[in-house]
Amino acid sequence: MNTSGIKPVKNLHESDNPLPGEWYAGLVPTGKQGKMLIHFLHTSTKLSILCPGKSLNMALRVFPSRVEWLLERLEFSKLIFQFQQHTKPEIYTTNSRSMLSHMTQLKYAIEYSIAIAETYEDINYSEIEDSLSDLLISSKGSKRYEKPTDRLQKLVNE
Repeated sequence: MNTSGIKPVKNLHESDNPLPGEWYAGLVPTGKQGKMLIHFLHTSTKLSILCPGKSLNMALRVFPSRVEWLLERLEFSKLIFQFQQHTKPEIYTTNSRSMLSHMTQLKYAIEYSIAIAETYEDINYSEIEDSLSDLLISSKGSKRYEKPTDRLQKLVNE
């Protein structure tokens, strides 16, 4: 992501508000020559968005529409406005072991899904995002596991 020319800053404050929330990004190798993708992970809901390429600037152009498409596919379109995707992004880094472990766990799941595709063009990012939204993830501060869709449902019910 250094190719984007964006200088990340250390985030010293983690937001407790579920929406709009913060997004973390990480590069994921596709196993295809010279092809990468950027995985965005929403802090509070643990929703995953995949954007092909390795430039954060390019990914941020398609990111809002990919968030909208995912929320529509999951039937949570009434939350689209609350995610505030059309505001200027602020780029931070983190040392949060919890967030880094979630990113690593999801990275392995993404790499496995990508390995199934025979060619780079056969990768179905929407299908991978949908499957990640149904993956059990540990809850912050409790010994429970829940899916990103469960977290979205809680937001709708509030």
